[in-house]
Amino acid sequence: MRKQSHCIGCIRSPSTSELYLDLSPGSATQTLKMMYQQLFKTMSALFLFCYVVKTAFNCPKSDWNNYMSGKKLQEFPIKFFDTMGLNSCYKECKAHGKCLSINFNRKLFVCELLSEKKSEAKPLADDQDSVYIEITEIIEKKCDGEPCNNYSTCIRTSLNNSLCIVTDCSEVYPDLDDGAIADRTFTPISATYGCNVGFTGVGSVKRVTCIPGGKWSSLSYRCEPPVHGGWGSWGSWGYCPVTCGGGTRYRYRSCNNPTPMYGGNSCYGSSSDSVYCNTNGCPVNGGWGSWSGWSSCTKTCEKGTKSRSRSCNNPYPAYGGAACSGASSQPSDCNTDKCPGWFFGR
Repeated sequence: MRKQSHCIGCIRSPSTSELYLDLSPGSATQTLKMMYQQLFKTMSALFLFCYVVKTAFNCPKSDWNNYMSGKKLQEFPIKFFDTMGLNSCYKECKAHGKCLSINFNRKLFVCELLSEKKSEAKPLADDQDSVYIEITEIIEKKCDGEPCNNYSTCIRTSLNNSLCIVTDCSEVYPDLDDGAIADRTFTPISATYGCNVGFTGVGSVKRVTCIPGGKWSSLSYRCEPPVHGGWGSWGSWGYCPVTCGGGTRYRYRSCNNPTPMYGGNSCYGSSSDSVYCNTNGCPVNGGWGSWSGWSSCTKTCEKGTKSRSRSCNNPYPAYGGAACSGASSQPSDCNTDKCPGWFFGR
Protein backbone atom coordinates (compact mmCIF):
# COMPACT_ATOMS: atom_id res chain seq x y z
CA MET A 1 0.00 0.00 0.00
CA ARG A 2 1.34 3.40 -1.00
CA LYS A 3 2.07 5.64 1.93
CA GLN A 4 0.23 8.97 1.84
CA SER A 5 1.98 12.20 2.78
CA HIS A 6 0.62 13.98 5.79
CA CYS A 7 -1.98 16.47 4.54
CA ILE A 8 -3.29 19.21 6.81
CA GLY A 9 -6.90 20.09 6.05
CA CYS A 10 -7.60 17.07 3.79
CA ILE A 11 -10.62 14.77 3.96
CA ARG A 12 -10.63 11.13 2.80
CA SER A 13 -13.00 9.88 0.12
CA PRO A 14 -15.06 6.92 1.44
CA SER A 15 -15.04 5.27 -2.01
CA THR A 16 -11.42 5.62 -3.12
CA SER A 17 -9.63 6.32 0.18
CA GLU A 18 -7.98 9.26 -1.56
CA LEU A 19 -7.42 12.51 0.29
CA TYR A 20 -8.99 15.75 -0.85
CA LEU A 21 -8.56 19.30 0.34
CA ASP A 22 -11.33 20.60 2.55
CA LEU A 23 -11.92 24.26 1.57
CA SER A 24 -15.12 24.75 3.56
CA PRO A 25 -15.39 27.87 5.78
CA GLY A 26 -13.57 27.43 9.07
CA SER A 27 -11.60 24.41 7.84
CA ALA A 28 -7.87 24.05 8.42
CA THR A 29 -7.21 24.54 4.72
CA GLN A 30 -9.07 27.83 4.72
CA THR A 31 -6.98 28.89 7.70
CA LEU A 32 -3.83 27.89 5.80
CA LYS A 33 -5.01 29.87 2.82
CA MET A 34 -5.27 33.02 4.93
CA MET A 35 -1.81 32.35 6.36
CA TYR A 36 -0.37 31.84 2.87
CA GLN A 37 -1.88 35.09 1.66
CA GLN A 38 -0.16 36.88 4.51
CA LEU A 39 3.10 35.04 3.92
CA PHE A 40 3.08 35.96 0.24
CA LYS A 41 3.89 39.53 1.17
CA THR A 42 7.52 38.47 1.20
CA MET A 43 9.53 36.76 -1.54
CA SER A 44 10.98 34.18 0.83
CA ALA A 45 7.50 32.95 1.67
CA LEU A 46 6.90 32.32 -2.05
CA PHE A 47 9.42 29.46 -2.06
CA LEU A 48 7.99 28.12 1.17
CA PHE A 49 4.53 28.03 -0.41
CA CYS A 50 5.85 26.27 -3.50
CA TYR A 51 7.24 23.56 -1.22
CA VAL A 52 3.95 23.27 0.65
CA VAL A 53 1.98 23.11 -2.59
CA LYS A 54 4.02 20.13 -3.79
CA THR A 55 3.71 18.23 -0.50
CA ALA A 56 0.65 19.09 1.55
CA PHE A 57 -1.47 19.53 -1.58
CA ASN A 58 -0.61 16.17 -3.10
CA CYS A 59 -3.71 14.37 -1.90
CA PRO A 60 -4.06 12.38 -4.09
CA LYS A 61 -0.64 12.60 -5.64
CA SER A 62 -0.42 13.68 -9.26
CA ASP A 63 2.29 13.76 -11.87
CA TRP A 64 4.06 16.98 -10.86
CA ASN A 65 6.74 16.67 -13.54
CA ASN A 66 4.64 19.09 -15.55
CA TYR A 67 4.41 21.52 -12.64
CA MET A 68 5.82 24.96 -13.58
CA SER A 69 6.13 27.49 -10.76
CA GLY A 70 6.05 31.22 -11.49
CA LYS A 71 4.58 30.71 -14.97
CA LYS A 72 1.20 31.06 -16.61
CA LEU A 73 -0.27 30.63 -20.08
CA GLN A 74 -1.75 33.81 -21.48
CA GLU A 75 -4.97 32.20 -22.65
CA PHE A 76 -8.64 33.03 -22.25
CA PRO A 77 -9.98 30.46 -19.71
CA ILE A 78 -12.94 28.30 -20.55
CA LYS A 79 -13.95 28.42 -16.90
CA PHE A 80 -12.57 29.74 -13.64
CA PHE A 81 -13.18 29.10 -9.95
CA ASP A 82 -12.61 31.31 -6.94
CA THR A 83 -11.41 30.04 -3.55
CA MET A 84 -10.12 26.68 -4.73
CA GLY A 85 -7.00 24.67 -3.91
CA LEU A 86 -4.47 23.54 -6.49
CA ASN A 87 -5.40 19.87 -6.34
CA SER A 88 -9.09 20.64 -6.73
CA CYS A 89 -8.25 22.86 -9.68
CA TYR A 90 -6.27 20.01 -11.23
CA LYS A 91 -9.17 17.59 -10.71
CA GLU A 92 -11.65 20.05 -12.26
CA CYS A 93 -9.49 20.13 -15.38
CA LYS A 94 -9.26 16.33 -15.55
CA ALA A 95 -13.05 16.12 -15.29
CA HIS A 96 -13.85 18.84 -17.83
CA GLY A 97 -14.20 17.76 -21.46
CA LYS A 98 -12.23 20.66 -22.97
CA CYS A 99 -9.58 21.32 -20.33
CA LEU A 100 -5.94 20.54 -21.20
CA SER A 101 -4.07 22.72 -18.68
CA ILE A 102 -4.56 25.06 -15.73
CA ASN A 103 -3.36 28.39 -14.42
CA PHE A 104 -3.53 28.50 -10.64
CA ASN A 105 -3.01 31.74 -8.71
CA ARG A 106 -1.58 30.51 -5.41
CA LYS A 107 -1.87 33.91 -3.81
CA LEU A 108 -5.56 34.49 -4.54
CA PHE A 109 -6.53 30.78 -4.83
CA VAL A 110 -8.09 31.31 -8.27
CA CYS A 111 -8.29 28.38 -10.71
CA GLU A 112 -8.42 28.87 -14.50
CA LEU A 113 -9.26 25.95 -16.80
CA LEU A 114 -7.63 26.26 -20.23
CA SER A 115 -8.39 24.53 -23.52
CA GLU A 116 -4.84 25.05 -24.81
CA LYS A 117 -1.31 23.94 -23.92
CA LYS A 118 1.94 25.83 -24.14
CA SER A 119 3.60 25.80 -27.56
CA GLU A 120 6.03 27.80 -29.63
CA ALA A 121 3.16 29.99 -30.73
CA LYS A 122 1.90 30.31 -27.14
CA PRO A 123 4.84 30.39 -24.73
CA LEU A 124 4.48 30.72 -20.98
CA ALA A 125 4.68 34.14 -19.33
CA ASP A 126 6.35 34.99 -16.03
CA ASP A 127 4.00 35.41 -13.06
CA GLN A 128 5.42 34.82 -9.61
CA ASP A 129 1.97 34.18 -8.13
CA SER A 130 0.99 31.51 -10.64
CA VAL A 131 1.43 27.78 -11.23
CA TYR A 132 0.95 26.19 -14.65
CA ILE A 133 0.17 22.48 -15.03
CA GLU A 134 -0.70 20.43 -18.11
CA ILE A 135 -2.91 17.36 -18.00
CA THR A 136 -0.35 15.34 -19.96
CA GLU A 137 -1.51 11.86 -18.96
CA ILE A 138 -5.03 12.39 -20.31
CA ILE A 139 -5.45 11.33 -23.95
CA GLU A 140 -9.20 10.82 -23.95
CA LYS A 141 -11.45 12.20 -21.26
CA LYS A 142 -13.40 9.33 -19.72
CA CYS A 143 -15.90 9.01 -16.91
CA ASP A 144 -16.25 5.45 -15.50
CA GLY A 145 -14.83 4.18 -18.78
CA GLU A 146 -17.17 6.21 -20.97
CA PRO A 147 -15.91 9.34 -22.79
CA CYS A 148 -17.42 12.71 -21.92
CA ASN A 149 -18.08 15.13 -24.74
CA ASN A 150 -16.35 18.48 -24.82
CA TYR A 151 -19.10 20.39 -23.05
CA SER A 152 -19.63 17.91 -20.21
CA THR A 153 -18.00 17.45 -16.81
CA CYS A 154 -17.41 14.14 -15.02
CA ILE A 155 -18.84 14.24 -11.49
CA ARG A 156 -19.03 11.65 -8.74
CA THR A 157 -22.50 10.93 -7.37
CA SER A 158 -23.57 9.94 -3.87
CA LEU A 159 -23.79 6.34 -5.12
CA ASN A 160 -20.03 6.37 -5.72
CA ASN A 161 -20.27 6.23 -9.48
CA SER A 162 -19.37 8.86 -12.08
CA LEU A 163 -21.62 10.61 -14.56
CA CYS A 164 -21.04 12.96 -17.48
CA ILE A 165 -23.10 16.06 -16.82
CA VAL A 166 -23.65 18.69 -19.51
CA THR A 167 -22.30 21.90 -17.96
CA ASP A 168 -21.14 24.12 -20.83
CA CYS A 169 -22.32 25.49 -24.15
CA SER A 170 -21.71 23.14 -27.07
CA GLU A 171 -20.32 26.02 -29.18
CA VAL A 172 -17.27 28.22 -28.82
CA TYR A 173 -17.83 31.84 -27.85
CA PRO A 174 -19.04 34.01 -30.76
CA ASP A 175 -16.44 36.29 -32.34
CA LEU A 176 -16.88 40.06 -32.44
CA ASP A 177 -14.75 42.03 -34.88
CA ASP A 178 -12.93 44.90 -33.16
CA GLY A 179 -14.37 43.81 -29.82
CA ALA A 180 -14.01 41.20 -27.10
CA ILE A 181 -15.80 39.57 -24.17
CA ALA A 182 -16.01 42.12 -21.36
CA ASP A 183 -17.78 39.94 -18.81
CA ARG A 184 -19.11 36.41 -18.55
CA THR A 185 -20.89 34.11 -16.13
CA PHE A 186 -21.08 30.32 -15.89
CA THR A 187 -24.33 29.97 -13.95
CA PRO A 188 -26.19 30.92 -16.10
CA ILE A 189 -23.84 30.67 -19.08
CA SER A 190 -23.51 34.13 -20.60
CA ALA A 191 -21.03 36.45 -22.27
CA THR A 192 -21.25 40.23 -22.52
CA TYR A 193 -19.26 41.94 -25.25
CA GLY A 194 -17.64 45.33 -25.52
CA CYS A 195 -15.80 47.21 -28.26
CA ASN A 196 -12.10 47.95 -28.39
CA VAL A 197 -10.88 51.44 -27.59
CA GLY A 198 -11.75 53.85 -30.38
CA PHE A 199 -14.75 51.85 -31.58
CA THR A 200 -18.45 52.43 -30.90
CA GLY A 201 -20.91 49.66 -30.20
CA VAL A 202 -24.00 49.50 -32.40
CA GLY A 203 -26.89 47.15 -31.73
CA SER A 204 -29.41 46.21 -29.08
CA VAL A 205 -28.08 42.81 -27.95
CA LYS A 206 -24.50 42.61 -26.70
CA ARG A 207 -25.10 39.82 -24.16
CA VAL A 208 -25.53 36.24 -25.35
CA THR A 209 -26.67 33.24 -23.34
CA CYS A 210 -26.52 29.49 -23.75
CA ILE A 211 -28.18 26.58 -22.00
CA PRO A 212 -25.85 23.65 -21.12
CA GLY A 213 -25.24 21.64 -24.27
CA GLY A 214 -27.08 24.20 -26.38
CA LYS A 215 -26.12 26.95 -28.79
CA TRP A 216 -25.43 30.61 -28.19
CA SER A 217 -28.23 33.10 -28.63
CA SER A 218 -27.92 35.66 -31.42
CA LEU A 219 -25.43 38.48 -31.00
CA SER A 220 -26.96 41.63 -32.47
CA TYR A 221 -24.05 43.93 -31.87
CA ARG A 222 -21.13 45.27 -33.89
CA CYS A 223 -18.21 47.63 -33.35
CA GLU A 224 -17.87 50.53 -35.75
CA PRO A 225 -14.82 52.77 -36.23
CA PRO A 226 -15.35 56.54 -36.10
CA VAL A 227 -16.54 58.14 -39.34
CA HIS A 228 -15.35 61.73 -39.73
CA GLY A 229 -17.65 64.15 -41.52
CA GLY A 230 -16.95 65.61 -44.96
CA TRP A 231 -18.50 68.57 -46.76
CA GLY A 232 -20.94 67.99 -49.58
CA SER A 233 -21.18 70.25 -52.65
CA TRP A 234 -22.18 73.90 -52.40
CA GLY A 235 -25.79 74.67 -53.21
CA SER A 236 -26.89 77.38 -55.66
CA TRP A 237 -26.64 81.04 -54.78
CA GLY A 238 -29.78 82.50 -53.29
CA TYR A 239 -31.62 85.54 -54.68
CA CYS A 240 -30.36 89.04 -53.95
CA PRO A 241 -32.78 90.73 -51.57
CA VAL A 242 -32.45 94.15 -53.30
CA THR A 243 -32.31 95.30 -56.93
CA CYS A 244 -29.85 98.13 -56.29
CA GLY A 245 -27.83 99.76 -53.58
CA GLY A 246 -25.96 96.61 -52.52
CA GLY A 247 -27.25 93.44 -50.84
CA THR A 248 -25.96 90.01 -49.75
CA ARG A 249 -26.86 86.61 -51.10
CA TYR A 250 -25.90 83.22 -49.67
CA ARG A 251 -25.21 79.62 -50.55
CA TYR A 252 -25.02 76.60 -48.23
CA ARG A 253 -23.44 73.16 -47.92
CA SER A 254 -24.06 70.19 -45.61
CA CYS A 255 -21.68 67.98 -43.63
CA ASN A 256 -22.98 64.82 -45.28
CA ASN A 257 -20.17 63.48 -47.44
CA PRO A 258 -20.06 61.48 -45.24
CA THR A 259 -22.16 62.39 -42.22
CA PRO A 260 -20.10 62.07 -39.00
CA MET A 261 -20.98 58.90 -37.05
CA TYR A 262 -19.75 56.72 -34.20
CA GLY A 263 -17.86 59.51 -32.46
CA GLY A 264 -16.29 60.92 -35.63
CA ASN A 265 -15.39 64.58 -35.97
CA SER A 266 -17.77 67.07 -37.51
CA CYS A 267 -16.74 69.06 -40.57
CA TYR A 268 -14.30 71.91 -40.10
CA GLY A 269 -15.25 75.33 -41.52
CA SER A 270 -18.47 77.20 -42.26
CA SER A 271 -21.58 75.71 -43.75
CA SER A 272 -22.50 79.03 -45.47
CA ASP A 273 -20.86 81.38 -47.96
CA SER A 274 -21.89 84.97 -48.91
CA VAL A 275 -21.24 87.54 -51.60
CA TYR A 276 -22.38 91.13 -52.23
CA CYS A 277 -24.92 91.61 -54.99
CA ASN A 278 -26.55 94.48 -56.99
CA THR A 279 -24.05 97.01 -55.72
CA ASN A 280 -25.02 99.52 -58.43
CA GLY A 281 -26.68 102.67 -57.14
CA CYS A 282 -30.43 102.91 -57.15
CA PRO A 283 -32.07 105.53 -59.56
CA VAL A 284 -32.45 108.97 -57.98
CA ASN A 285 -35.14 111.25 -59.41
CA GLY A 286 -34.32 114.92 -59.54
CA GLY A 287 -35.90 117.44 -57.19
CA TRP A 288 -36.24 121.23 -57.51
CA GLY A 289 -34.19 123.47 -55.30
CA SER A 290 -35.47 126.74 -53.90
CA TRP A 291 -36.40 129.66 -56.16
CA SER A 292 -33.83 132.37 -56.54
CA GLY A 293 -34.63 135.99 -55.91
CA TRP A 294 -36.40 138.05 -58.61
CA SER A 295 -34.27 139.72 -61.21
CA SER A 296 -34.46 143.49 -61.93
CA CYS A 297 -37.41 144.69 -63.96
CA THR A 298 -36.64 145.29 -67.60
CA LYS A 299 -38.49 148.65 -67.54
CA THR A 300 -39.08 151.36 -65.09
CA CYS A 301 -42.61 151.94 -66.40
CA GLU A 302 -45.03 150.85 -69.04
CA LYS A 303 -44.90 147.19 -67.97
CA GLY A 304 -41.53 145.50 -67.78
CA THR A 305 -40.55 141.90 -67.03
CA LYS A 306 -38.69 140.24 -64.19
CA SER A 307 -37.89 136.57 -63.57
CA ARG A 308 -36.60 134.08 -61.05
CA SER A 309 -35.07 130.58 -61.47
CA ARG A 310 -34.53 127.31 -59.71
CA SER A 311 -32.23 124.31 -60.21
CA CYS A 312 -32.96 120.59 -60.31
CA ASN A 313 -30.50 119.84 -57.54
CA ASN A 314 -32.51 118.73 -54.57
CA PRO A 315 -31.37 116.08 -55.38
CA TYR A 316 -29.72 115.88 -58.72
CA PRO A 317 -31.07 113.10 -60.86
CA ALA A 318 -28.67 110.10 -60.78
CA TYR A 319 -28.32 106.47 -61.86
CA GLY A 320 -31.00 106.87 -64.52
CA GLY A 321 -33.40 108.78 -62.32
CA ALA A 322 -35.96 111.16 -63.87
CA ALA A 323 -35.24 114.87 -64.30
CA CYS A 324 -37.36 117.45 -62.58
CA SER A 325 -40.67 118.17 -64.23
CA GLY A 326 -41.77 121.76 -64.75
CA ALA A 327 -40.06 125.05 -65.67
CA SER A 328 -36.77 126.05 -64.22
CA SER A 329 -37.64 129.80 -64.48
CA GLN A 330 -40.67 131.92 -63.76
CA PRO A 331 -41.35 135.37 -65.42
CA SER A 332 -43.53 138.08 -63.98
CA ASP A 333 -44.73 141.55 -65.07
CA CYS A 334 -43.32 144.53 -63.29
CA ASN A 335 -43.55 148.39 -63.36
CA THR A 336 -46.85 148.40 -65.16
CA ASP A 337 -47.53 152.10 -64.43
CA LYS A 338 -47.64 154.71 -67.25
CA CYS A 339 -44.52 156.54 -67.81
CA PRO A 340 -44.80 160.19 -66.54
CA GLY A 341 -43.54 161.87 -69.82
CA TRP A 342 -46.36 160.47 -71.84
CA PHE A 343 -48.98 161.90 -69.53
CA PHE A 344 -47.61 165.47 -69.66
CA GLY A 345 -46.87 165.34 -73.38
CA ARG A 346 -50.53 165.36 -74.12
